[in-house]
Amino acid sequence: MMGSRVNERQIRRMMQQAGIKSSDMDGVIQVDFIFSDRKMSVKNPQVTILDVQGTRTYQVVGGQEVTGEAEAPKTRDSDINEEDLNLVMQKTGAEREKAIDALRKNGYKPAEAIIALISGK
Repeated sequence: MMGSRVNERQIRRMMQQAGIKSSDMDGVIQVDFIFSDRKMSVKNPQVTILDVQGTRTYQVVGGQEVTGEAEAPKTRDSDINEEDLNLVMQKTGAEREKAIDALRKNGYKPAEAIIALISGK
């Protein structure tokens, strides 16, 4: 096949035979990559989803790249489930703010927050 060109129809047929599905995402205006020390945005990219045996891969192509400093995630009390919060406070005797902090630090998992508060971590 060296030197011969494969057309798009042939590529799609080969991908289908290999169990690979491809689709374009319409209407994407920006894709953000947030690192520990910086943020990178790609404006007006072409985004394609490849589904290979149930695993999705997103391909971001083109667009204008903009970099900057990463912002700390915004925190609000509304991100806390009140039932989980009450359970943590009841089981540990911790004040509301300490219980909220423990839930956030432990992935919003009440059992892990309880263990962390009890063990002093």
